[in-house]
Amino acid sequence: PTSTPSPGLSNTSAPGNEDASKQSGLVYGKPPHNPDDSAAIAMERIMNFFLLPPKLEGALMFGVLACLDSWLYIFTILPLRFLKAIGVLIDFWRVCTWDYFNYDGNKLRKPRKGSGLSPEDQEKRRERRKRKENKVSGLGPGHKADILRGMILFTSCWFLMRFDASKMYHSIRGQSGIKLYVIYNMLDFADKLCAALGQDIFDVLFSKDVLDRRPDGRSKIWRPFGFFLLALAYNIVHSLVLFYQAITLNVAVNSYSNALLTLLLSVQFVEIKTTVFKKFEKENLFQLLCADIVERFQLLLMLIIIASRNLVELGVWSLSPSATGGGILPKSFTVFPKWTGQVMGPFFIVIGSEMVVDWLKHAYITKFNNTRPVVYERFLDVQCKDYYSRAFADQNLTKRLGLPVLPLASLFIRATIQTYHQFLATHVPPPLPPTTSLSEETISETSATLAGIDAILRRALSRSPEFSLLDNVVAAGTMCFFLLACFLVFLAVKLLLGVLLLGFARKRYKKMKERDRMYIHTGAMRSSAFGTVTVGEEERKVIYSGELEAEGRVVRDMVRKGREKEMKIEMDGLEEVTRYRMCAKRIW
Repeated sequence: PTSTPSPGLSNTSAPGNEDASKQSGLVYGKPPHNPDDSAAIAMERIMNFFLLPPKLEGALMFGVLACLDSWLYIFTILPLRFLKAIGVLIDFWRVCTWDYFNYDGNKLRKPRKGSGLSPEDQEKRRERRKRKENKVSGLGPGHKADILRGMILFTSCWFLMRFDASKMYHSIRGQSGIKLYVIYNMLDFADKLCAALGQDIFDVLFSKDVLDRRPDGRSKIWRPFGFFLLALAYNIVHSLVLFYQAITLNVAVNSYSNALLTLLLSVQFVEIKTTVFKKFEKENLFQLLCADIVERFQLLLMLIIIASRNLVELGVWSLSPSATGGGILPKSFTVFPKWTGQVMGPFFIVIGSEMVVDWLKHAYITKFNNTRPVVYERFLDVQCKDYYSRAFADQNLTKRLGLPVLPLASLFIRATIQTYHQFLATHVPPPLPPTTSLSEETISETSATLAGIDAILRRALSRSPEFSLLDNVVAAGTMCFFLLACFLVFLAVKLLLGVLLLGFARKRYKKMKERDRMYIHTGAMRSSAFGTVTVGEEERKVIYSGELEAEGRVVRDMVRKGREKEMKIEMDGLEEVTRYRMCAKRIW
């Protein structure tokens, strides 16, 4: 009888089992070599997975600091430019008023009744009327844009003050955890929609086509006014959406259950699930990076607002000696030790979870799409180029990122005013009671000193109808001094941050130019940052031969133009990417 080969062996001696041996070799023998499954490529993927966080955080950190620089511009440089533009406008009004009452330059116009004008006076009047018709203000498009920004910011803050934050807080707090999750996602979606529309509105409003003068020299009125009303309505709506979003996050932070962790886990799980298993081109990846930069900056700003409110609530800044920071705290405050947990607990939880989610999300995206982490260096180069090329003008980087600067500034001003009034209402000490139980020796020195300090603090921090006019003047002066001190601090931070970012961007941009022009010669391969080209002996003789210098120059120029064309194609593909532009199948 014919013997049947065992599964692990091959019986090649039997002629009838030749096909079976081949099949068993395919099944049980050495598997065919597949380069994609090799250990070297698998090791490279693992190394890229763990090497990505530093490169990702470098691009994210630069973007967040650039967003902070643009946000500080609203509180430091914009007020100065606004006052300068108002000064130019007031000076023009003064000159026009003086010219209206003064026709010959040195005396007021006082014509007598019934007396005719001489030919010379008539000629002067005609010249005066001609000068009046041709006279225009010194306001340029930049001055008008600064005035419009200031008016939009002031009006939006005044409108937001009409909303009661306590009622909004308790209306959201009364909802269940599922509703809180739905509300937060709806507000996040509304934030993106408003930012996409608002960027186009502000681009049109502050463009030279709208703010420039007509051919006759007169300023346009109705078109800028219409776009100003549209921009004002958008800024109010977007600021209100951000205000509700900050209150929703505040409800989750101050919840006595695990609402904060539940909200973060649900939102971030959906974020990972909807991104990692999709096809990403480099343009989509850059767009996703821009979205993560704006999201992290907005979270930082909202957490700073919430932390300041918690400091006031816990009595950390209280002037009253009886105020303590104890009591029952929400669970999000007790994750860390007592002192840090009261203030920085929710901050660490939210920002730490956001960083981990970003690392995992981008790591798996680059793994599944076979993208090396070096692509984030190119993203950082594009950001540095944007910042360096427009360092002293309107930042192109914030437009690329889609950062809503004015709505975020309105939100911060509104929240800061509320926190200040809350501080005055809860932590300014009441008047000192008379110390009848103390001895006369203690009263002689201690009571007088404390009474003087108490009166100074009460005059400086709050105004009341019970106080005299001098007390209210002192309070107003203290408020002005406080605002001036905050302005100087913000200005110092803005200048220091701007100098550091500009220096880093300049060095990065210079290295990028050098790297794009650099060629590395390695044996028979001529490589650059964008690939390699095989150079044979004949080509090497043509390029480096002293006798054929002309032909070598032609070849070098051809190679250089080819490399520059490749660089231009790659850079143009990234430089055309903006936050709310459809680069592929969807916007992130």
